[in-house]
Amino acid sequence: MTQPGEAGMTRKTILSIYLLVFIFSGCAGPSKIWTSTPDFQTIRNQYYQVRFEPLKKENNFYIVFQLAVTNLTDKSLQIDWNKTRYLVDGKNHGGFVFEGIDPQTIKTASIPPDIIPAGDIFSKEIAPYKMLAMAPFRDKTVDAGQTRISPGLLPAGENGIVLVITQNGHAIIEKITVKIEPGKTR
Repeated sequence: MTQPGEAGMTRKTILSIYLLVFIFSGCAGPSKIWTSTPDFQTIRNQYYQVRFEPLKKENNFYIVFQLAVTNLTDKSLQIDWNKTRYLVDGKNHGGFVFEGIDPQTIKTASIPPDIIPAGDIFSKEIAPYKMLAMAPFRDKTVDAGQTRISPGLLPAGENGIVLVITQNGHAIIEKITVKIEPGKTR
């Protein structure tokens, strides 16, 4: 049973919450929808064809890249993740990480290569290691089965990859870039 004045207090509290939400939602301002020029980049040589595309997922900004490699040869290819690098405005900004990677292999630069059999297509979402965001260990919203690591915002400017692929010990290196910019306000 409610005491006299409790119902009024509850209505006042609810009204105050609605008012605060209304005020602060107006202060957030419009959000920008980021763009990439081109939307994706494709490179082809005698060994492989590569498609490199920044992805937003459910965001207005880019957080990861989709890398797709088609082996055009009759022998397997290997992606050397220890030598493949993330580029920002032409400068080396470290390596890439992806789902299932062992953190210890990053620290020791012993990430196993991905093998692409002859004629096959390899595809993987990759994120720059230096752009990762970590949820605090005290964050109770992260379930035990979930990762505390998530991709971070890719910066405006030229973003790219120096992709190192080997075949029979011979390295085939390609530099691929796209330009990412904050776009129109939504």
